[in-house]
Amino acid sequence: MSGRVLIVGVGNELLGDEGLGVHVARLLLASRSHWPPGVRVLEAGTALFELAPEIGCHEHVILVDAIRAGGRPGTIYRLELDEIPPVDLQAARPLSLHDEGLFEVLARIRLLGLLPSRLTLIGAEPQRLTPSLNLSQRLQRAAARIAAILEADLGRGQHRTARTKRAGAPGERRSAAARCG
Repeated sequence: MSGRVLIVGVGNELLGDEGLGVHVARLLLASRSHWPPGVRVLEAGTALFELAPEIGCHEHVILVDAIRAGGRPGTIYRLELDEIPPVDLQAARPLSLHDEGLFEVLARIRLLGLLPSRLTLIGAEPQRLTPSLNLSQRLQRAAARIAAILEADLGRGQHRTARTKRAGAPGERRSAAARCG
């Protein structure tokens, strides 16, 4: 395995609050000169699927993205893989503003056998999804809170906690791990 924890900032930074994940990744990269061994932070933007091989090489992947769930703008959500709704790729329609919805991308990564043993989705309810390079004030505050939550989790070692529910068949996980350096 190349690493234990991978934090991936997801989103379209050209659409205001939709770029939340990218902004959080940048906050995390700027706030720490040295991460604990085995922790990496990446900006994926709207290219999450291209990171599928990298995702498959980590024990725990944390995706940060804007999440539309009907709450008040700035509401922070956190879901584990077993709480993310399954997607029928035959009937899928985008659930986000990415080229393909986040859940569809995760379903495709699962088909490749590259989902990690633990996957966490953390994000916040967007306030505005209009052309802009900046987050709304509510999402700026949410981004800072999410970065603080992730730093605190990593500092307490919560990233080492394994989930009992696997992200796919055991054979899928072994084949993904075999490709990692």
